[in-house]
Amino acid sequence: MRNWKKWVCLAAAGMAFFMAGCGKEAAVSTEAPLVKTVVAGEAAKGEKTSFSGTVHGYFESPLAFQTGGRIMARYVDQGQRVSAGEALMKVDSKDAEEQVASAQSAVIASRAKADLAYSTLARYEKLHAANAISDLNMDQVRNQAQLAQAELDSSEATLSRAENNLGFTLLTADRDGVIGSTLYEVGQVVAAGTPVVTIIDDSRLDVHISLTEKQYRSYGVGTPATVTFWALPGVTVEGTVRDVAAAPNSQTGTYDAKVTLVDPPDTVAVGMTAEVKFGSQKDSQGFMIPLSAMASQKENPSVWIVKDGKVHLVPVTVGRYGDDTVEITGGLSRGDRIVSAGASKLSEGEEVRT
Repeated sequence: MRNWKKWVCLAAAGMAFFMAGCGKEAAVSTEAPLVKTVVAGEAAKGEKTSFSGTVHGYFESPLAFQTGGRIMARYVDQGQRVSAGEALMKVDSKDAEEQVASAQSAVIASRAKADLAYSTLARYEKLHAANAISDLNMDQVRNQAQLAQAELDSSEATLSRAENNLGFTLLTADRDGVIGSTLYEVGQVVAAGTPVVTIIDDSRLDVHISLTEKQYRSYGVGTPATVTFWALPGVTVEGTVRDVAAAPNSQTGTYDAKVTLVDPPDTVAVGMTAEVKFGSQKDSQGFMIPLSAMASQKENPSVWIVKDGKVHLVPVTVGRYGDDTVEITGGLSRGDRIVSAGASKLSEGEEVRT
């Protein structure tokens, strides 16, 4: 009797435990999945799409003397506009002038020697034709004429180099532009190849910015941008990335980039502070979303949006891709809440927790 009661109690306890487990499993299976969402059109935390920079000329040429010496004259000042070929600075030319004078004297002497050798050769040729001199004498005279010509050629080349060196004592502008800086003053001694003045070609303008390693791949050559200026409220200029450095700057560790301005107004000047925002006004309806928000189980680009606690699959059109983002150019509206994580097992109309 006692054994029978014992087995009844054990069976009842087991049934209760089994029912409790089933109830918990049912509760878990009916709970809505948890997803992570972002709002379309809002920049991701830490994502940077605008950069501060400075307006520069399209070309900035640091010019240097090709010969060293003491600076005797400076003909330009910072901010002065110059034309190609205009004199900028001059170094002491006394030594160069003396070299030219010496070379000119050597040319005169060599030319006189060559003239005498050729006239002698002409007379000896007549005597040789009359068998008045031997072949050996004729060869000697002909050789002397050739040596005299070689000396003349050498002295003329020396004169040309001396005249070039004299010309190098005057530094001239290599293009039309504005003097950006003068690095040396009258009286200072400079070595050949040392930059002494900078010319800025402001016929076209760039804005120089810096990109981090993460941004390096996102903003390549040809990327459109919108540029504004701190000193010119209300002025907006379109721009395009024309150059991105292949290696980081050794001092800053960032990649230098140049954004060329398209038809800037005359009020934009070299040295102004500018803000570069990527994405031109023409495609301002597009925005970036996390790449993880794309519904990867679908062939066509689409994302899950959350409305009234339920998810709905919406087809979209995409533009450029970043390292971990994608540009949406159609199919979504700014303010739509989209699923950015946990979208792999969702179904149309399913309730979710955010």
